[in-house]
Amino acid sequence: MLVAAPRIKDQNFKFAVVYLIKHDARGAIGLIVNRKVGVGSFSEMLADLGRSTDEDHQIDLYFGGPISHRKVFVLHSSDFSAYGTITSSVGISMTGSISIIDAIVSGNAPQQMRFMMGYAGWAAGQLKQELERGDWLHAAADEALIFGLGGQTEEVWRQAYKKAGLTL
Repeated sequence: MLVAAPRIKDQNFKFAVVYLIKHDARGAIGLIVNRKVGVGSFSEMLADLGRSTDEDHQIDLYFGGPISHRKVFVLHSSDFSAYGTITSSVGISMTGSISIIDAIVSGNAPQQMRFMMGYAGWAAGQLKQELERGDWLHAAADEALIFGLGGQTEEVWRQAYKKAGLTL
């Protein structure tokens, strides 16, 4: 996980905890895991995607990052995989294809999941520069922080900051 350094002023990343999905020579992709932005209707989201269900319930919506912020990605446990699923080395996955929505509707949802609007991305070498500059700290991935605490921005950030080996 990436933990924003206290000095970051950019509102997109202030107190952000980013679960890094992929990082290679071409760049990096991650999802901000501690930015709950609201609650929405699952059936309305399905209607926007051309799908329907007889059941309706409220779902928590999270800001995953400033890129493609109108697109829904699902951050989830690794008990689901489909075309387009990216699974990290610690077994947490991200799916941006409609296949996960169809699986949820048919009762085959992953055990843990979060609906994310947008993602965070870095060009080749950009994240390395930001890490060297001290903008980000590294902490081991923690499913309890990623899927627990209901996206409480500052509390998740505090716990991730401690996990990075630092004290406030």
